[in-house]
Amino acid sequence: MTHRLFQSRTTTQRLILALAASAVALGGCSKNDEAKEAVNEASLEFRKVSIGDATLSESLANTAYTNAGNATAEFAGNDTPYGEAAAVSVALSKLGLATLANSKASKAETAAMHKSRIIRGHLSEWITMNSVAKASINFDITDEKKELKGLITLRTADMNEYTELFESLNSVIQSLQTQIQDLDAKSVTERNESARFELQMTSVTATQAAKLAERVREHWLRADGFELESVRIQGQVGQLLPGAHEIKLQVKKAKDQISLLNLSIDELDQRVRDSKTDSAQARAQAELAQSKLNELVDALEDYRQNTSIPANEKAISLIRQSLSASRDASKTAKASGAIAKASANESLARAYSRQSRGEAEMVSMYQSIISSGIPGNWQSKLDSHTVTRDELIESSKQAFQSAASALRSTRARGDAGESIEAAAVRLDRLGGVEPEPEYSEEYESDEPDYDDTDYDNEDNDIEG
Repeated sequence: MTHRLFQSRTTTQRLILALAASAVALGGCSKNDEAKEAVNEASLEFRKVSIGDATLSESLANTAYTNAGNATAEFAGNDTPYGEAAAVSVALSKLGLATLANSKASKAETAAMHKSRIIRGHLSEWITMNSVAKASINFDITDEKKELKGLITLRTADMNEYTELFESLNSVIQSLQTQIQDLDAKSVTERNESARFELQMTSVTATQAAKLAERVREHWLRADGFELESVRIQGQVGQLLPGAHEIKLQVKKAKDQISLLNLSIDELDQRVRDSKTDSAQARAQAELAQSKLNELVDALEDYRQNTSIPANEKAISLIRQSLSASRDASKTAKASGAIAKASANESLARAYSRQSRGEAEMVSMYQSIISSGIPGNWQSKLDSHTVTRDELIESSKQAFQSAASALRSTRARGDAGESIEAAAVRLDRLGGVEPEPEYSEEYESDEPDYDDTDYDNEDNDIEG
């Protein structure tokens, strides 16, 4: 888990806790009311998310969000204060699950980005070899030398980019391997502690032995937790290693091709006499690069269709479920429901935005392929991804605007009202809507901060 992802999830957890607390504060039902108990249970589940071990937070969060939703689902929408609180809890549980799904979707989009960059490497290879083939049959070597030097600059830039990408991935891998070693060491320490207490059990009373047995079990469970986390991180390393290997291979290929281009310049006069042979070899390499490029493009399209898009759709589906649940909080919990709706709409906007960036990368990639002149039916694919990108961008803007509208529907007053209006203005800006002059100040962050906002759920308005 990256620092940015953990920070984003922490922000969501704090928002969920704040809203859950406001929902539980609603009155109007008896102490033994089942809906009230369900809402209280959901609140306890939400609190588990904030106090859980960071290394296990994803597993704990998934369980907590699921339990919270299951506990309150049957009461959501009842025409009682706690029925509306239950609806808010369901909305928040779905939003929490969507946060986890968004994390997976983000990883899928990142993997697709890496695949696209590798394709660009093969495209550069095709451009290089195709140019070498053309240069080899041209007896006027003046222009060819200039072109070859330009290609050296191109491949040098490619090599530097891939080297930087490899170092970045390698740094992540090394960091994960360090975590694995640390977790394994902790596991060994815990098992040693468990064994130490277990040995003491043979020389103490039954009561003392029972207490020692509990200590043995505690250390044993901690060791299991460390081992499970180690295995999970090992899986991450296993996923990253093939990509790092491929990128390292691209660096080597770029270096080899730079050497080849330099050699071509040094020996261009000799190669003029052997132009037919050299041209055939370069053409064969260009055809090989073209074949590999076509294969990788098909694989990338398949990955987006079967991995990236479903991952995004899952997150979006959960967000829409959250929006649907929040609509049932329209009376006593109207303010909480509106804020939950705003948060879900913002999450939806960011999901669309993330997916649109993936589509934009595909558009850019196909534009580069078409510009290179490599044969293929690229235009139809470019048009398709362009349409999808534009639709996603528009959907993202609409969702940001809906988030702003939901915030304003709380009808907040005083300091709380000013804070909410400022957040709504920021969301409008992200949605492409410029604020009125009185709200023209700049905002340094596009992430909402709900830490210092108090909500009064005894009324539909929020008192500042």
